[in-house]
Amino acid sequence: MKILDRYILKEILFPTLIALAALTFVALLAFTREIGSLLEVIVRQSATIAEIWAVSVALVPNVLTFTIPMALLVGLLTGFGRMSSDAEAVAFRAAGISMKRLLRPLLMLAIPAWAADAALNVWIAPQAAAHLRDLKYDIGVKQVSLEVKPRVFNESLANLILYVKDIAPQALTWQGIMLADMSKPDDPRVTFARSGALVKDEEHRTFQLTLTDGNTHVVSPLSPHRYSFTTFETTTIPIPMPQASPKPDKASISEIPTRTIWDNIRAGTATSEQRVEFHRRLALPVACLVFALAGLPLGVSTTRGTRSTGLVLSLILMLVYYLAFIGGTRIADNGQFSPWIGAWMPNIGFGEYENLFLNRLAAAMRWGSDKFTAVRPTRKRLSRWAYSLTHHPKFFRLLDLYVLRGFWFFFVLVLVAFVSLFIIVTLFELLPDIVKNKVDTSIVVSYFVFLLPQILYYVVPLTVLLAILINVGTLTKTNEILAVKAGAISLYRMSMPLLVMGLMLSAAIYFLQ
Repeated sequence: MKILDRYILKEILFPTLIALAALTFVALLAFTREIGSLLEVIVRQSATIAEIWAVSVALVPNVLTFTIPMALLVGLLTGFGRMSSDAEAVAFRAAGISMKRLLRPLLMLAIPAWAADAALNVWIAPQAAAHLRDLKYDIGVKQVSLEVKPRVFNESLANLILYVKDIAPQALTWQGIMLADMSKPDDPRVTFARSGALVKDEEHRTFQLTLTDGNTHVVSPLSPHRYSFTTFETTTIPIPMPQASPKPDKASISEIPTRTIWDNIRAGTATSEQRVEFHRRLALPVACLVFALAGLPLGVSTTRGTRSTGLVLSLILMLVYYLAFIGGTRIADNGQFSPWIGAWMPNIGFGEYENLFLNRLAAAMRWGSDKFTAVRPTRKRLSRWAYSLTHHPKFFRLLDLYVLRGFWFFFVLVLVAFVSLFIIVTLFELLPDIVKNKVDTSIVVSYFVFLLPQILYYVVPLTVLLAILINVGTLTKTNEILAVKAGAISLYRMSMPLLVMGLMLSAAIYFLQ
């Protein structure tokens, strides 16, 4: 590996890994059904650490199939954007380095990413989905419990009616209990107690209801004169556990092994849904190569001071690609397209466009190889500018506005990226149900409109963190923080508008929730 290849890989790999971690975290939040059930188990404190870890790990492969191509594109644009802003891309042109030569280190990263994504889509993700279904069922069987709400008659138990006036914090003790035992219709039994507690007995598959300071009434409707009344200080009543929901006997399309789908296709017994899923699993990893070919021209063509343009274009590219992919697979599911056309059309279309873009950019690099300059202000000019600016009476107001302007730009950019990722992953998760039930597009749009507040609640805190880090990093890279410090302005004062904005966003999220 040559020095140039190692240098470019180093510039790309680190931001790719950072983007992969951030995007995967946000995408995991999109699996609302699985995450919701997992959080419910955690809150009840009735699942082991191993079970929680197993469910979390089973969710990751499906998420990585989407985030690996996205992270690769973000890493490419960040790395090449940094090199372009420092005029290193101009140096590449001056040295006569062609676009094809720059493609080599990109492919050294894109091809392993494609291979990993293909392995996830074809083998690991279906197994993880099937394993997740089994885990959720097993945990559900173990977590079967008696959910009691205060001042509500609970009739979910066979032949029993339970009423609780109040529930103490942590649901450890109950107050004002009434339990009607109707197992013997001719001899019903009603028990009242001042307080009680419910304990789960896993070994005997029962609950033990311990009652304190109560009384029991037994009377026959056929013989009202037969009435008995007993009091007690403490008594224990066994209550059978409710039955768990039956285990689903049919695997969903995402859980079927790729080998099984391929055998069905060869035998001619595959359904349209299976054929579309087969091509989807093969076509989606190719997004790594598509985004790699797109990231090079977007990153190299980024000039000094316009790095954000490449990030905006990458966001648009990701949205267009995944929306085209989702639309193509949905049309193929409806039988209007061939399955392979619906799944591979975005890759073919983007590949042709990027090939044309690369050829034009390569010609531009050859034409402008002798036209480059790198303008850097001297320390003397920088110091003079810093002194004149920081001693101006309006400096602090200008400084706050300048810092906030950069923060808001990156905040909106990252927020749109995270919200788009959340919507895309959720749409992929719900797509089989949407196609199966023929849900109208307007209903899907309305669903995401009402889901938007929850998405913002999840992603805004991480967005604030990343926006501040990117903004401060950009100011440091352009020596603007150095200029402010040269004017005897502390970093605490400079960070004041960011702190105030963070508090305001926290209050907004609080009221949104």
